[in-house]
Amino acid sequence: MKTLRLRLSLLILLLCCLFAGLMPTQTAADATTAQNRPSANAPASPPSSPFNDQAGLPVYPPEEEHSFAARIDRSINCSIQKRPFKVVGGLIAFFLSVIIFLLYCLGCKCSRICRMEAQMNKDELTGLPNMEKFKVLCDSLITTQVTSDYMLLSGDICQFKTINDQFGFGMGDSLLQAYAAILQRNILPEECCARISSDLFVMLLRFDTWEQLSGRVREMDKELDEWRRSQALPYTVRTVYGAYCVPREQERDMQLMLDLANYARLEAKRSSGIPMVLYNEHMRQEALLSHELNGKLEDALTNGEMQVWYQAKVDMRTGAITGSEALVRWNHPSRGMLLPGSFIPMFERNGLVTSIDFFVFEQVCRNLRSWKTRNLPLHTVSCNFSRLHFDRPHFTQRLADIADRYSVPRHLLEVEITESAIMNNPEAVWLQIVQLKEMGFKTAIDDFGAGYSSLGIVQMLDADCLKIDRSFIQRDLPGQRAQIVLGNIIRLASDLGMNVISEGVETAEQSAIIMKLGCYTAQGFFYAKPEPSHEFEARLAMQGL
Repeated sequence: MKTLRLRLSLLILLLCCLFAGLMPTQTAADATTAQNRPSANAPASPPSSPFNDQAGLPVYPPEEEHSFAARIDRSINCSIQKRPFKVVGGLIAFFLSVIIFLLYCLGCKCSRICRMEAQMNKDELTGLPNMEKFKVLCDSLITTQVTSDYMLLSGDICQFKTINDQFGFGMGDSLLQAYAAILQRNILPEECCARISSDLFVMLLRFDTWEQLSGRVREMDKELDEWRRSQALPYTVRTVYGAYCVPREQERDMQLMLDLANYARLEAKRSSGIPMVLYNEHMRQEALLSHELNGKLEDALTNGEMQVWYQAKVDMRTGAITGSEALVRWNHPSRGMLLPGSFIPMFERNGLVTSIDFFVFEQVCRNLRSWKTRNLPLHTVSCNFSRLHFDRPHFTQRLADIADRYSVPRHLLEVEITESAIMNNPEAVWLQIVQLKEMGFKTAIDDFGAGYSSLGIVQMLDADCLKIDRSFIQRDLPGQRAQIVLGNIIRLASDLGMNVISEGVETAEQSAIIMKLGCYTAQGFFYAKPEPSHEFEARLAMQGL
C-alpha cells in the first residue's frame, strides 16, 4: 500500500511540473490581453445579430474575454505560437514518462509474480524443488537428454522419526537440511532432486550401471552419517531407496513412475539391510492387492472366508502322523484362494494380524474338540503367532481361556514363535514361554536359521521343539559343509531335550540325509501338503484304522 501511494505521489508531482512548464507567465498573458483589447476612442461595433444572415444558421454569443476558459485558451495559443518546440518536447516527455512509469509498474508486477512462483515451486525448509517443480524438471531433462539413461529414485531416512521423537523437531529439521545439502552437492547439472514431504526425497539420476548407482547412494549415506557424528547423534542414520528405470522410447507419465519407485521403496524398507531395490511388476501387484484387502478383514472373518488348513508332521521312519501345523487361507470371493504370504505381512504392519492369529487358534480348538468327540487320533497342533502378541501381558491368559472354553487339553496345543519375534524382544519372549509352559502349553521356535539365529537363543529359551527352516534343507543339503552345520544343530537341540523338526522336505534324498543326521520328524510336500480340515480329518481317520 505504501508503494502504491508513493507511485501516485510521484505521478501527480510529474504532471504538475509538466503543467507548470507549459503555462506562460502572467506578464506575457497580460501583454497579450492588452494588445487584443480595443481602445476607448475606437468606435463601438454594432451589435451582432444572433443569426448569420448569409448562412441562416444560429450564431452563439462569444465567451466573455475574462472567463477562465478564455484565459486558458489564450494562454495555450500564445504558448504554442511562441514556443512550439518546447510544447511538443513537453508532450513527448510527458508521454515518455507515462510509458516509463507503466513499464516500471509492469516490471515490479512481473518480479512479484516470479518471486511468488519461486516460493510456490520450492520447499521452504530445505530450498529444494517441490513435487510440481520436480515433475517439470524431469520432463525437461528426459526430453532434452535423449542419449542418457535415467533412474528415478524414491527414498527416505530410516531413523528420522526416532530422532524427531527423542531429540525434538529442531534436530529433525537440521537433519533434513543437512541431507538436502548433500543431495545438492552430489547432483550433476543434467540431474535433479526434490523433497516431497517429511523425510521423503526423490532424485532423477543418470544411470550407467547398478553398481555405479549404488556407489553414489552409499557415498551420500556416508556424508549423512558424518554429519550425524558431528552432531553427536547416537543412531546410525541411513537411507533406503526404491529405483525405477525410466523408459527411453515409450510415453512417460511422471506421476505413475513416482508411484512405481515408491512401491520399490516400501519393499526396500521391509527388506532389512538392503539400501536400494529395483522395481518389478510383482511389487505393484502386491501393493494393489494389499490396498484391495485392507479394510476387508472383519468381513472375511465374519463371512467365513478365512479357513484353517492343516499340514501333517510325519515320522520319516514309519510315515505315521505325529502332529500338524495350522495354516490360514483366505478364500476371497473374486481372487480365489489366497496364501498367507499375500496378506499376512500387510496385516502384521497395520496390527490386525492378531485377530487372524486368535481366529486360527479358536478354530483349532473347535476342531480338536470335534475330533475328540468322533474318536479320531489326537496329536499336537501348532499355531503361529505374530511377534506383536509377545509385548502384551494378557496374551497367555487369553490362550488359556480359549482352550478351556472348548475343553481342549493344553498339551495338544503348541505355540510357534518365529525367530524374528525372538530377536525383536528376547526378554519378553522368554517370559511368555515360561508362562505358557507353566500353563501346560507346548512351545516351538519356528524358522530357526532363516535370519540372525544364534546359539544363545537355543540356550536361553527353554522351548519344547526346534523347527529347522526350509532354507537349510533347500540350500545345498548334499554338500558336506551343509550337513556338518545341520548335524551339529540337530545334536545340540537333542542334547538340550528339544524335539527337532525339519521343514520343507520335498525329496527322498533330502529325507534320507536328514535321518542320517539324526532328525526323524519332517514337515514338507514329500510327505503331505497343506489341506482343508475335512481332508486332514480323513487322513487322521485312515491312520486310526
